[in-house]
Amino acid sequence: MAVPQGKFTGFQTQGLWPTSIGVALARNSFLKAWQIGSVTFTSAAVGAASLTEQAVTVTGLTVNDLVAVMAQGAPTAQVGNLGTGRVSAANTLQLRYVNPTAGSLTPPASTVYFFAAFQVQ
Repeated sequence: MAVPQGKFTGFQTQGLWPTSIGVALARNSFLKAWQIGSVTFTSAAVGAASLTEQAVTVTGLTVNDLVAVMAQGAPTAQVGNLGTGRVSAANTLQLRYVNPTAGSLTPPASTVYFFAAFQVQ
């Protein structure tokens, strides 16, 4: 979505202002770019009573990106993606999983994960 230069757009009283280096959020923070997409991934088993991360390749991510993740469909038997992730290296998204049970569980194969990545300066 292109925002015309010099036009106001906002969701709250502080609003969002387009500038020459990106969209100003507030107090010297700028949203420089964003990427929205999906990736299909088959995760490994998640150990008993654990919180783990598993790496997925997503081209275009940079280390300072902020990421939100959502799995399509329902979680399996109490193991699930937390809806969070982080960029650990260029083009590498770490998906976070939790398994609160006493045994190892495996999320469904070929799960589609939707993500939104934001590059903030």
